[in-house]
Amino acid sequence: MVASFTVVVVLLLAACSGSSDESADTTLAPTTTEQATTTTTASTITATTTTEAQPDVEEPGSGEQWDLVWISDSFGGGVAEVWADRIEESEGVEVRVHNYTIGNLDIGNTRFMVTKEQVATSGRLKSYEGIRDELADAEIIVVFGNPRQKCPSDVETCARSGTDSREPPEYHTSADFARYGDAFRDIYDTIFELRAGQPTVIRTYDAFNGMITDWREAGIEPECTASWEAQADAIHEAADEYGVLTASFYDEFNGTNHDEDAREKGYIAADGFHQSHDAGVAAQVEVLHALGYDPIIP
Repeated sequence: MVASFTVVVVLLLAACSGSSDESADTTLAPTTTEQATTTTTASTITATTTTEAQPDVEEPGSGEQWDLVWISDSFGGGVAEVWADRIEESEGVEVRVHNYTIGNLDIGNTRFMVTKEQVATSGRLKSYEGIRDELADAEIIVVFGNPRQKCPSDVETCARSGTDSREPPEYHTSADFARYGDAFRDIYDTIFELRAGQPTVIRTYDAFNGMITDWREAGIEPECTASWEAQADAIHEAADEYGVLTASFYDEFNGTNHDEDAREKGYIAADGFHQSHDAGVAAQVEVLHALGYDPIIP
């Protein structure tokens, strides 16, 4: 028995600035359009219906087709296409990329896009009305979200590059990011409803930090590291409740103690904030790929 795979990835910038309103669409401006990545395969194999708890999956190299839907802000820019190539190389499948990279997208607006049956009748959000249909057909889903308006306001001072002296935030824990974690739970609830009974690979990731040297010079490293870790903990805690695996970009970029400079590794772009589009993107792809593609059944 075989199953065709669809991949959906939701990735967002880690920051707390700006306004977020699930009913508003002013921040949602797509930076890229849907696009396809193809490879030469013998044929496309479609999914068959089964009542078994764990359907057999087509063996790699079969020529089946996976759809990769990528929903992201700039922290995920360029990752979808490279990951698609990595999947094709290792799994022997054809991957079609549907790329929704949206600058400054936050978890509240992502939740709105995923959970609302009708996103909007006009305006920018109308462009994303097909996302729920794509999720319903998806068997690999990766979700990440920017905590804007879902985290303590003083964390904003950490979410930018710059060495200027400034007041540090309080020492925060994941409890201070409870609303952030709850937004992920709402998204997982919707995905589980849309994918009920169907084998699905669901992933999330935590945010890397390109600004640790700036924090040190500004005198805010301990407090900002605690806040970054609290944000990551909120992501992990929500994911663990649903059996979702978390790709730790934070550990890869900054080491397991979160005190390594990702810029020195070549992972950070010239702006000192985003991932570089060579070594940085490659590192993100390998962390995602290392988790494998074993599904759960919502």
